[in-house]
Parts: sequence; C-alpha cells; structure tokens
Amino acid sequence: MKKPLTFVAILLGIGALVIGGFLWWNHSRHLVSTEDATVSGRPYPVTVRIPGTVIEVFVHDNQPVRKGQILFRLDTGDYQTKLMSDEGSLEIARKKVDVDQARIQEVQAEEERIQSDLKRISRLRRGGYSSTQSLIHLRLALKGAKARIQSLENQIRADQGMIERRTAQVAEDRLNLSYTTVLSPVDGQMTVKSVVRGLYVSPGTPLGYVVPYHVWVIANLKESRLTYVRRGNPVDIRVDAYPGRIFHGHVASIQQTTGAVMSLLPPENATGNFTKVVQRVPVRIDLDPGTDPKHLLRLGLSVVPVIHVNPDDPPFRTRTGSGSGQPKGN
Repeated sequence: MKKPLTFVAILLGIGALVIGGFLWWNHSRHLVSTEDATVSGRPYPVTVRIPGTVIEVFVHDNQPVRKGQILFRLDTGDYQTKLMSDEGSLEIARKKVDVDQARIQEVQAEEERIQSDLKRISRLRRGGYSSTQSLIHLRLALKGAKARIQSLENQIRADQGMIERRTAQVAEDRLNLSYTTVLSPVDGQMTVKSVVRGLYVSPGTPLGYVVPYHVWVIANLKESRLTYVRRGNPVDIRVDAYPGRIFHGHVASIQQTTGAVMSLLPPENATGNFTKVVQRVPVRIDLDPGTDPKHLLRLGLSVVPVIHVNPDDPPFRTRTGSGSGQPKGN
C-alpha cells in the first residue's frame, strides 16, 4: 500500500517541478537584466569667460543650486574702468561728427555765397564793369570750398566708422562686465568646488561642476540578450544604495556600436589567434517622470535594470522550407 502512495508522491513532485520550471522559464523569457549598469548624467563644468580675481563666493560643496543662481563674482574694477574709457571715446567720436557736420553746413553756405557772387561778377564782366582777376579769384574760392566739403565728408565717414568700432567695443565691455558674475547653468547640485575668495582664475579652467538632477541609466547588455529589446520597453530599476526601492523607466535608445568599438584601443581580431568574447552594447534607460522626486539617484551608482520584453515579437521572421538553413560557422 505504501509503494503506490510513494509512487504517486514522486509523480506529483516531478509534476510540480516541471510546472514550476515551465512557469519560471516563461516568466524569465519576458525579462532581460544585467548588473553591469550605472546611473549616468552630464555634469556641467563651471568656468569663467574672462580672467579675474574672485571677490565673493556664494555656494559651497554639495549645495543645491537653481539655474541662473549666482555662484561667485569676480572683481569688476578693471572692466568698469575700461567700459568708462570706451564710453568716453565713443562720446568724443559722436561729438566730432556733430562738429564736422556743422562745419560742412558753414562751408556749404560759403559755397552758395561764392556761387552767387560768381554769377553777379560774370554778368558785370560781360558788361565790362568787372575785372578778369575778380572772376578768377571767385572760381578758385569756389573750388576750394568744394574741396573742403569733400574733405569734411570723408572725415565724417571715417568718424562714423570709428563710432561703429567704439560702439562694438562698448558692447563687448558691457558683456565682459556681465561675465564677472558667474551663474549656474542648470538646476542641480554644486560638486567638487575649487573656487575660493582671492583666487585668480582664467577662462577654460574648471572651478567645479553642477551635476543636474536629470539622470539616466546606462546598461551594458550582452549581445545575446538584445534580441527582443526595443525602444519604449518598460524597465524596473533596483539600486544597491536603496534596497527594496524600485524606480521605473523605459528604454530610450540602443547604441549603434558595442562598447569595445568606441573604447580608446578598439580590439583588433585580424590575427592568427582569436578568442570569441561576448560583446556588450550600451542601452540608455530614461527615468519615468515622477519616479525620483527626491533626486535620490546619483551619478555612478550601481543599479540592476530589469527590462520587460515581448519574446513573441522577434526582430525578424525566420523562413521555413527545404531551401532554408543556418550557415556553418568557423
């Protein structure tokens, strides 16, 4: 009596294992995950556009900042002095143009008077009441007036060119003066701040970084796990730093190359020795809106993304028939 019961129990156990294995396999084939994944982002370096001495610092390390918030300020003395000097030169150039235009009006009035006298003397000369010398003198005076007008017009054109250059210089001075106030480029957190009061800084030197709150996940998936991964696939993200907490996202893009191809020294396999190595492809995962309201995810954190895929949607359709087959590999 015990033997049939034992046999039935064994059959039930085997059946349970088979059913459990099938259910596990059916569930796992809808999931793609990897431990080779980290939180990524794009830190913004804080630099200056003009050289100068730092006179005020308004932030400290790891302080949250808003876009447009003042981070620090440079000494404005030299730039204000240059601005005032160039504004004075611009005003002088404008006044010089006004003076030359007034002189042109005077010479034009003199030219009209000479032309009137020339007509009057010409009539008198025809009647024999004036000398040839007076006529020649007036013609020379008229020629001189025209030459002075031409010279003044040339001078005005030169002065107007000078005004344009001075105006551009004043605009540049005002822009440089605005650059003495360094602002945060984005919302984020000030990190690795190296600027202190009294430090002389130059353009191009990073003085810290603003790490934005907009982050994403880069998952390096094995090439054999990419078959059913598509843009838009939902993703559950587990973070080592926050056990039990699940963040949500979706597949944003799949890199067109493997990580090895874009490395500093790409692999070269055109040699006699070859060992096949499974390649990994970077996949970008964007966070869903509202999944991280407290900005807990920080750049570089290790995460485990689980991508929900549809194995019934292959990237290609395999043709069946006697003519189809797999090519033999080396």
